[in-house]
Amino acid sequence: MKYSSTRLSSFAFSTAVVLLSVWPCFANPFYIGRFDGLRSGALNQSAFSTYWNPAGLTKQDTRLNLHVLGVNRRALFDRYAEENNVPDEFAEANSGENTTGAFGLVPSAAVAHGLSLGDLELGVGLVWFIDRAGKTKWKKNLAAPAEFPGAIDGPQRWATINTQLLIMSTGLGVGIGYRPWGLSIGATPVYNYTRLSTVRARNPDSGDRLIDESGGLAEGRILFENGEASALSWILGARWQPAPNWALGLSWSSGISYDVEGQVHISFGRAEETHAQARFDLPVPQSLRLELGMDLGTMMTLRPQVTWTEWSVFKKQEAVNIANGEVLLSQERNFSDVISYRLACDLALNDELTLHATGQFENGATPVETFEPGLAESNNWEIGLGASVQLTDSVNLSASFTWQQFVDVDVRNSVQQPTMNGYYTDARQYVTIDLEVSL
Repeated sequence: MKYSSTRLSSFAFSTAVVLLSVWPCFANPFYIGRFDGLRSGALNQSAFSTYWNPAGLTKQDTRLNLHVLGVNRRALFDRYAEENNVPDEFAEANSGENTTGAFGLVPSAAVAHGLSLGDLELGVGLVWFIDRAGKTKWKKNLAAPAEFPGAIDGPQRWATINTQLLIMSTGLGVGIGYRPWGLSIGATPVYNYTRLSTVRARNPDSGDRLIDESGGLAEGRILFENGEASALSWILGARWQPAPNWALGLSWSSGISYDVEGQVHISFGRAEETHAQARFDLPVPQSLRLELGMDLGTMMTLRPQVTWTEWSVFKKQEAVNIANGEVLLSQERNFSDVISYRLACDLALNDELTLHATGQFENGATPVETFEPGLAESNNWEIGLGASVQLTDSVNLSASFTWQQFVDVDVRNSVQQPTMNGYYTDARQYVTIDLEVSL
């Protein structure tokens, strides 16, 4: 049964207020863009096409889209003692298991308007989104040896203790199409703002020793906090629908190299803490999306998709003292390009209810030798299920659940300093709720 337009419009407005007032909390340091749920992709024609493919903005109506993503993550790291050359007397402090887990809510919103001028179709869209973010906070090891106070932060502390990353973006897109050809193109310039804070255990020799030559505590900390940067990027796209029963979409998102500037605080053992302004490089790669939509009869649509992301630009990550150029922290990355293969299926049971299902495989970006807790992704697969309900002629509500499972990784040849040989597991779950209102 459909509800009244007045009641649904009031509900839509209330939902907008709630979503846009939620301060995001993050569980994933990599990509979390799932705007419009399982209907996302280069053929998307919601207001979020401003992000997915601005060529889809030429759809002839005015629409407001509200999106909230719930993310849950659980990861485990078991640092080996023997493979990391941990002496027996320090094994309790520098080896063993630790876990991280978090649940977060991430809101986004978009509005778009399309109109027709003869054979020309024009559209414009405005989008505010968060597609890359992360927060990791590892459990405290309350059973750690009291004589090594730093060990309470867990054996993974030499790679990470806490990290918070946030990239917020706003884009204004334009699309233009020529109806006789079924062809449209579009462009979205995007302003991006990022914040980064991270802390880890650190020693002057980049090792994991706990006692110095004089018998005192050697373990220290390096904290990079309140780092900020901004940059412009572009999203370009094309959409071709030569027949009513099939369409092809292609979109490209430009890469960005952020120079994140913030305050660094460094303490080593019993030495006095030092402070400096530092620059931390943070690359975000370019990506290319291709999607084919095929109607199989009147009820079913198949949408195979391929996405390429140029993670190979991420070779090394450094924090540099702005005043004198000294390298304060250097980590090997040597990431590989990522290709994801996705198949989506939409099944329209009637005019009010459509079911959605997706399956995806993606190769991991991180080579085994540069794995470290909190910043690594292996080969992974996803399965998602969802539904869309047309509540009234102008209001559509959809929801989905996706499970993402990463392949467990056994690392025994780490090149990180100190080495991060160990066993890694990771699994993430995503819940999306999307509301579209035709105005």
